[in-house]
Amino acid sequence: MYLLIAVINNEDIFNDLITGWLDIGVTGATIIESTDSLQLISRHIPIFAGFRTLNTGGMLHNKTLFTVIEDQEILNEAVAYLETLCRETGKPHQGIYFVTP
Repeated sequence: MYLLIAVINNEDIFNDLITGWLDIGVTGATIIESTDSLQLISRHIPIFAGFRTLNTGGMLHNKTLFTVIEDQEILNEAVAYLETLCRETGKPHQGIYFVTP
């Protein structure tokens, strides 16, 4: 059993990610609206405002997904699909993910 956590910075790929994961067999995920600490501090301390666009392209919110996957093969497919979606945008800073057993 594995816990896959992904923080998605690009809302344009979010719907494709969820539907793709459903097709693969990832049947449930918890989704939380989240904010990067640099984004938060840049709103309150003006000197940091310029760093926001360098870090995330100016996005103010992220989506954090938590999903438990029991099967190693489904996990591998889910990670590969996530990486493909992020790579296809051709842009940096699409998000991050990690897996714990």
